[in-house]
Amino acid sequence: MADYYPPQLLAQKLDLDESTVTKLEAKGLLQPTIKNGQKFFSSRQVFLLRAALRVARKDKISLEEAFARVENRWLAQIKAREN
Repeated sequence: MADYYPPQLLAQKLDLDESTVTKLEAKGLLQPTIKNGQKFFSSRQVFLLRAALRVARKDKISLEEAFARVENRWLAQIKAREN
């Protein structure tokens, strides 16, 4: 997997409209890295978005709520490893 994805490739990879990526960015759910004036999303963000999409579809919840669940699980796993 590549380290960084431009918005168009991220949308294509996850079978989303590019406008969805833009909306998620505007809501603060995705934070691009700016390189040479262009936006890129990390492979970690791709992973989190893919997981959130799965949770949202499976549990029939909003993508925002799914992101929160995925982030909470990720943070819980990190805390468990630290103990």
